Amino acid sequence: MTINKYLAIPAALFFASSLSYAASSCTKLYNSKAYTEALTQCKEEAFHSNSQASFILGQMYENGLGVKTSSKKAVAYYQQAVLANNLDSQIALGLYHKKHQNYLLSHIYLTLAIENGSLGACLEQEKVEQKMSKDQLMLSSDYVNIVKSAITDKKKSFAMND
Repeated sequence: MTINKYLAIPAALFFASSLSYAASSCTKLYNSKAYTEALTQCKEEAFHSNSQASFILGQMYENGLGVKTSSKKAVAYYQQAVLANNLDSQIALGLYHKKHQNYLLSHIYLTLAIENGSLGACLEQEKVEQKMSKDQLMLSSDYVNIVKSAITDKKKSFAMND
């Protein structure tokens, strides 16, 4: 058995920290499994730029929690949160794209998560890199910079509106 098998971290552990301490109504309803109420509250909070609410909506749509499963909606909500530099959504998109064998996109989002401090994303990224060509790895680096630029632009936009 390799050391990676001992270090493998289930996806649920990636997200545990942010869901356990956030105090929003959306998070509280989601954590209490009141999905119908959480859906309404999370949509409201996401509309007001709460990235954690967007992440939770992504989880709900990806896993069919109180809603009909929709990969399209899940990815859209995760992407919304990624633009706010939400670590959980970066990991979720990295794992989602890995699962669907889009290793370039998986690598991009896992790289962002690693840069935001996720150690678990490193393990997943190693697995993804084994399936990528050198050209894809170089392209990933370019795309990471584009996404980081978009995140910075969004932060500047919010700062000007305050």
